[in-house]
Amino acid sequence: MTPDLRGEVDRVAATETLLVCLDFDGTISELGPDAYAVRAHPEALAAIHELMALPDTQVAVLTGRHLDGLRRVLPLDDPAVLVGSHGAETTEGSPELSAADRAYLDRIQALLEELATAPALVEVKPYQRVIHVAKLAETQPEEAEAILARARALDTAGRPVVSGNNVVEFSAIEVTKGSWLAGHKVRFSATLFAGDDTTDETAMEVLGPGDLGIKVGTKPSAAQHRVEGVDAMAKVLTHLAAARRRFVLG
Repeated sequence: MTPDLRGEVDRVAATETLLVCLDFDGTISELGPDAYAVRAHPEALAAIHELMALPDTQVAVLTGRHLDGLRRVLPLDDPAVLVGSHGAETTEGSPELSAADRAYLDRIQALLEELATAPALVEVKPYQRVIHVAKLAETQPEEAEAILARARALDTAGRPVVSGNNVVEFSAIEVTKGSWLAGHKVRFSATLFAGDDTTDETAMEVLGPGDLGIKVGTKPSAAQHRVEGVDAMAKVLTHLAAARRRFVLG
């Protein structure tokens, strides 16, 4: 951790009310070709549990996974807030899809299934359909990229489509990590947000001057601070938990 980042972590740890909002894959868990074989970094998870136990402190995990999928790999209960499908699914309630929304998802799913040469696959989520090529990319990277390119070329009639790590995701509704975080963070005097992927940039962009954004990895980012990987992010969270504990408990 750089001295500048350490100072910023100490600063947000001393705020009156703190929101710690974290992406999952690539941020507190290593990426892997099997989405359900990964687990949270043990040090990161321990720090999260410490933060959850402190007063005036909330931990939220904000992910592109659907909630059921997140719960399969992340053993966190209340008072943690779990937010799936880029903000569309929350424990506070979720939007209803129209008949047109459902018809769109059915159409996109059929088109993606035509493209998904095994072991590429199509994931069905409540508000999205996602084509995954990570396993294919391990042995046939050119074919995997060709499938993603064909997926990106599909007609979405203006509905959202986002590329990520070996995935292209098609959504029936316009919800982003940024739109969810913008509405939720107003309850707190400062927010720390950390993420690794392109989809996390919508959240970085809604952070204010008193907040702290941390990019995990090398992708371009609006974040002012960066760590090299999941191990380094776990150490940031450990430091944050210790500093927050000193501030709120003395």
